Order: sequence, then C-alpha cells, then structure tokens
Amino acid sequence: MSDLIHGGDLISASAHYGIPVEQWLDLSTGINPVPYPVPEISEYCFQQLPYQSAEFKAALKSYYGTEGVAANGTQQIIELLPSVLPSVSQELPILLPDCGYQEHRYSWQQQKRELSYYPATDQKAAELCIQQQLDSGSAMHLLLINPNNPTGLTFSPEQIYRWAEQMQQGAYLIVDEAFIDLSPEQSVLSDYDRFEQLGNILVLRSFGKFFGLAGIRLGFAFANQQILQKLQTELGPWAVNGPAQAVAIAALNDAKWQAEARQKISQNAQATLELWQPLFRKVEFGKLEFGKLDAEFLSSDGLFLTAKLDAKKAKQIYQFLAEQGILIRLVLDEEFNCDLSADKAQSDSKNCLLRSGLVDTQNADQCEKLKRVISELLLTLE
Repeated sequence: MSDLIHGGDLISASAHYGIPVEQWLDLSTGINPVPYPVPEISEYCFQQLPYQSAEFKAALKSYYGTEGVAANGTQQIIELLPSVLPSVSQELPILLPDCGYQEHRYSWQQQKRELSYYPATDQKAAELCIQQQLDSGSAMHLLLINPNNPTGLTFSPEQIYRWAEQMQQGAYLIVDEAFIDLSPEQSVLSDYDRFEQLGNILVLRSFGKFFGLAGIRLGFAFANQQILQKLQTELGPWAVNGPAQAVAIAALNDAKWQAEARQKISQNAQATLELWQPLFRKVEFGKLEFGKLDAEFLSSDGLFLTAKLDAKKAKQIYQFLAEQGILIRLVLDEEFNCDLSADKAQSDSKNCLLRSGLVDTQNADQCEKLKRVISELLLTLE
C-alpha cells in the first residue's frame, strides 16, 4: 500500500499507520470543521420514497436564486456531464485545469474525449491559455473550478461571462463552484439574467463543504432547461434521500447560521494559518525559505490553505504528520498534466502541493495537537 492517503480517507489512514480513526485530526479535506447542526428528522423522511418535496425545491431556489437539479452529490452529476450535453457536441474536446478535482478529467477520459489543459497555479498564465484557445476558433467545452481546489485559482464572474460569449455553438462552459459559498456574490448565478441569457453555462454547487455535512451527499446543477431535463431523466426521481432533503431545507433557509458560518470560517482560516506559520515564518513577498525548504503560498483563506514546495520536503512533512495522526493532502506531480512542463525534472520540484483544511478554534485539543506536531516537525527540518 502507498504511504499516500487521499483526502478524507481516514479508514485507509488508520489501517496504514495503526492509529484508530477517532484519534486522527483530519485536515485533508476542505470541509467546514463546524458543521450545520443537524435538526431532528421525522420518521416520515425514512419511511417514504424520497420524491423531492415542494419545501426542498423552494429552499434550493431561495438559497441559489434559481431552480436546479439536485443529486446525490455533484460527483454524480460530473459523471453524467459528457453524455448529457447536446448531441451536436458529443465529440467536442474539453479544456481543463491541469490540477483540480480529478474526477472531472476521469469522466471525460471515460468517454474518450480529447483533453487539453491550462495551468492552475498561475493566474495570468491560466487566463492567457484559455483566451488563446478561445481565439483559435476551435469548438470545445471549458471547465473552470472556481475557486480551484487545491490551487486557489479564481476567476471573476465578468471574466467567465466574457468567455461564455466567445464559446462556439454547442460548446459549454462548466463552472464547478464547490467552494463559492464563502463569497456567493462571486458566483455566476449572482447575475441570473445574464446567466439565463447566455444559456451555455452549467454551474455545479456542493452542499457538503460549506455546511460541513459531506456525508449526506448532496449537490446541485444549474443550466438551461434542456440540460436540466436531461440530467433529471438520467438521475431518476429519487436522487436525493429523504433525510438529506430535511437537513437541506433547514440549512438552506437558515440565513443567520450562514452569516455566522462565514465569519467563523474566516476566523478558523486565520487561526489555521497562524498555526502553520512557525513552519513558514520566513515568508517574504509570498516566498519563504526554511533551510532548503522553499515554498510559496497559493491559497491561505477560505476552507483550505495550500503551499507549493519541493516534492522531497513535501513528502517528508506529509509523512511526519501522518505518523502523528494528522492527515493533510499531498498533491504530487503525477496529479498534474505534465505536458505543460517543458522540463519534466523541473516539474517534479515545482508541481507539488500541500493542502491543509481548517481547525476549529473552539476545539482546543485540535489546535494544541497541530501546534505540538508542527513544533516537533520543525526540529526534524533543522
């Protein structure tokens, strides 16, 4: 078994390192560490077939501003996208970020589509690459993960609208907004009239990350009616279980909790950064040097923080933390599309990311454990 454990997989981590699941500090995902308090759920939700209720649809529209299709997590929708886009575009290639949620790439590969990539760790390079592809006049789909997990790359709604206006007929601009809830005004859904007028944007939204309830598996898609109807047909009538609907109705309608959650997430992000800061204390102009450890922060707010650094040191840090019962996310070179790099040896050093989720500042044990282990880690790097 590989020493590398993927995000959230505490069962594998426990088996590999011999540490019970309940003793781990899981910082390997970008899930809110302070989840929405699950309300009391009626027995009715468990007993009846889960047709989507009027209350559920109303809560969805109230929170997102428009009607959409609900599924058992956005993963279920991602798997369907290559086959539900209009038949005239079945063979179109797709332009994706070279680093991001890998299930997007896998779904299109399964359909044997032609894939090309733009760099996801450099804002200017990404925008230039996308614009050049659009200027070429070639018909293609475009995927934006906004903000990108794990690189933090973001695009403004206005930029996305401009790109959508340049897309060829039959091509779609797919925007995965799994982490947009902290800044909902940055969603392309915030200007619904323009979104509807363009008609070629498909938006994915995740429930579990912001609300901290990934286990109930709930996600949404927003697009033109033709695409929504195709998705609904593929998903069937019972794509969202009854208990998940009950929780979502309460959470999506709870504006007070949502506002407080955004404030808490900001506080927890700052606290998490401060806990990591001893490792990166020599930061200057976005760079840091710690002995031979050179790193660059790509994202340091929101639901995760990410640093780019030398692969050898990144593995050392990941391994040390895992042995102490702290799981973070290590993104190695093989998870990038290396065709973008002219120098593979150089790519091995640059294309390695460490991503940490957030601690809950109200959980003293979490904070103390991370602080202690980082202090011990520093001694090994001297």
